Amino acid sequence: MISAVDGSKLIELYACENCATDGKGSFAEQKSSKDRQNLICPYCLFEFQLSKNCYDLPLLGCPSCYNQFHKELAPFILRIHGSTKHKGKLSIKSKKPLLEQSIADAKYQPFSRSSISTREAQWMNGKGPSFDVVVSSRIRLARNLKGYPFCHLAVKSELNEIATIIEQALADIAEYAYSPLKNAYVVDIDELDGIDRAFLLERHLISRDLVEKCFARRAIIDDKEIISIMINEEDHVRLQIIDSGLQIKQLWDVISDIDDKLSDKVDYAFSREWGFLTACPSNVGTGLRVSIMLHLPALSMTKEGKRILSSVVNMGYALRGIYGEGSKATGAFYQISNEATLGQSGEDIVEQMQSVALQILAYEREERQNLLERDRTKLEDKIFRAYGILTNARSVSSMESLELLSLVSLGISLGLISDLAVNIASLLVLTRSAHLQKSEGKEFDLLTQNINRAKIIKTFFK
Repeated sequence: MISAVDGSKLIELYACENCATDGKGSFAEQKSSKDRQNLICPYCLFEFQLSKNCYDLPLLGCPSCYNQFHKELAPFILRIHGSTKHKGKLSIKSKKPLLEQSIADAKYQPFSRSSISTREAQWMNGKGPSFDVVVSSRIRLARNLKGYPFCHLAVKSELNEIATIIEQALADIAEYAYSPLKNAYVVDIDELDGIDRAFLLERHLISRDLVEKCFARRAIIDDKEIISIMINEEDHVRLQIIDSGLQIKQLWDVISDIDDKLSDKVDYAFSREWGFLTACPSNVGTGLRVSIMLHLPALSMTKEGKRILSSVVNMGYALRGIYGEGSKATGAFYQISNEATLGQSGEDIVEQMQSVALQILAYEREERQNLLERDRTKLEDKIFRAYGILTNARSVSSMESLELLSLVSLGISLGLISDLAVNIASLLVLTRSAHLQKSEGKEFDLLTQNINRAKIIKTFFK
């Protein structure tokens, strides 16, 4: 099947496998050399190749690729997002020159090793709204600077220039009255060792993509560790905010305001048709990804609960594990996030995610009570066995700890374990591999990690 957009209509041409493939006599083979040349962006020299899978689009080379490959991209973007028209905030043209002082003169200096600690971040405190089901809420905005190739094609000097521009603009924003970035600091990811990078990843302050990049990687983190602005990840800028419980509307107000102020100081890559231009077309438009981490032990135990979770996916939302894309749900901890970023405003996406989260929350609480009423003894047995293992085990693996902590948390929320107030969100982080090694100040093998994990859990259960 070959798709094209004519005005607002999607036109689909069905072809046999032989005609649709890239073999001899295929449509691709029949393209003229002139057509082939048009699939190379003259600005970044990126060669665009059509994929048979409409959801498997490559990272584009630069913002100009959207214009250069407009005809080819349109049907894929329509199929992914259900729209080809941006709705929501517009990019504001820069009103004054970009800051020109060198990075050495910037107020915030790279993270030092000694400044990384295992102290509890605000989002780990377990005091947010509906925390019995919603562990945390997170919002991320993807942005790129006009006139630069996307990160994977940018050379080292360009990445350094991008980092300098963004850092200095954010340093200026931090000087505003009541700015949430007032006491923020810069982390130079390039200078951190593997444990420190993994430490920040486990805290959801940086992404796996930023960990794996090579040059000019930075993160600007506020003193409460709820705001993290990643520089030179997949996109030039990833603005992120995370906090405990269900409060995505409040978080949206904060991160959207920082976005507006940054847009006033730098020129974003923006199209009135397709919105904020991102390296991957799956993020184009608002560039907004809302993620909610949920603890759903009751729904994951029953057929009806699993049907409800499947229906969420069928509605167009992503359901992933505790560390997002590529991770599997463990211990009944899930992340739900929006898939489409184009055709809806940021406020629309936030409102819809809030509605979906409230429905899942209600289902989970109802199913917890149903489990208790149907077979209280069986449920209590599972919960207290988990409690017994965690309070007595000498060694606990990461996977096992998630499963057992999930059951203990369920017991606490149902009032079955009344003399224990364990902060599950904090334990989910502090018992991860890098945190265990960071707390000891050295690397150690898996067996030693499992032993130390068991010790930490027991201190929380005393």
